[in-house]
Amino acid sequence: MSAWRRVAGLSAAFAAALNGTMVMPLIVLVLARIPGISEETATLVASVEIAGMALYCLLVPRLVLHFRRTVMLGGLAALVLGEAASQVLDTAPTLALARFLTGLGEGALFSLITCEVAAEPQAERIWGQINLLGGLAMGLLLYVLSVLPVETGRGSLFLWLAGMGLLMAPLVLTIRARPDRAAASALRPTTLGKRQLGLVWLVVVLVYAVQAGQWAVSGYVGNTAHIAPATVGLFLAISSIAGFAGAVVPSLTRNPAYRLHCVLLGFVVMAAALYVFFNWLGPTPFLLGQVLVNIGFYMVTPFLIGLLTENDHDGALVLRTLVIALLGAAAGTALAGEGYVQSGPWRFSVATIIAVGVSMLCAAVVFQRLRLTPVVPAPEAVRS
Repeated sequence: MSAWRRVAGLSAAFAAALNGTMVMPLIVLVLARIPGISEETATLVASVEIAGMALYCLLVPRLVLHFRRTVMLGGLAALVLGEAASQVLDTAPTLALARFLTGLGEGALFSLITCEVAAEPQAERIWGQINLLGGLAMGLLLYVLSVLPVETGRGSLFLWLAGMGLLMAPLVLTIRARPDRAAASALRPTTLGKRQLGLVWLVVVLVYAVQAGQWAVSGYVGNTAHIAPATVGLFLAISSIAGFAGAVVPSLTRNPAYRLHCVLLGFVVMAAALYVFFNWLGPTPFLLGQVLVNIGFYMVTPFLIGLLTENDHDGALVLRTLVIALLGAAAGTALAGEGYVQSGPWRFSVATIIAVGVSMLCAAVVFQRLRLTPVVPAPEAVRS
């Protein structure tokens, strides 16, 4: 199996697993159009999808090790059936069950990815490639959904999401288990201590909270800048596609010595973009700020997840990190609206930049420590 065919399959699984969270604002809007469902209830129902993903990752992260094909097929089936059911059900409890089923399917697919890349050396490269290709697919879907005419009722959003799952399924089914995965897991030296792991998890929480928080208040920023809501949605879709270009950096990084420099650069780009986005009003700063925030984000996160992957024997560590990331994103979303309204754009931007600065310092400690730690070669390397 060629390397690029493998990456294509993993990227398809990534796109299928995360496209629901990518278009979550649209899901909330569509659910709120169903008679008898308020916007608050719609938000709660939509969040059940994330709960399903998180519960799968917490409760059965190693199921894929023993029932790989079942998890693959079951994940795809649960995702498609959950989206299809969301198109026809019309009460909050039944829709919540449909979103929960979708989340379980997404969690299963993500567990497949983490199992396949577990203990991969220089894992930031493959995560960068997965983010780049899978992110492009998700970004294109978001763009198409953003430019479609506004439909009455719930429209066809869930049919699009189900179609996305079906479209990705043939590529996902091409993923074959790495024959050397078990050997690589056993031989890969562990370099990440508990303190460093804690710092990485703190960085993940802060980065995802900032990313989700600024996304959540983008409508407020657009309104302040007198940008039409339709234009705001279009700008967000365009920035999502363009932002995945940041994943080019980790996908092409071959020398681990450059990790620290690339991560620090990503944080600097994020901080500068946040200042522009919140303090320079107008369509151009809005779009530029969003593009750069996403570029910085996708420069940083593959290095973080790649570092965890290299120290992950079976994918469970990265799955637990996904749960932490989801909690960070949920916290950022929940706190952002009230924080922005109460503090105003400038103070809010300062708060987000401080969070990025703390993340930058913690990441610098971890990656600098790894640069100074000699890598013990695996037994295979010694014998060769």
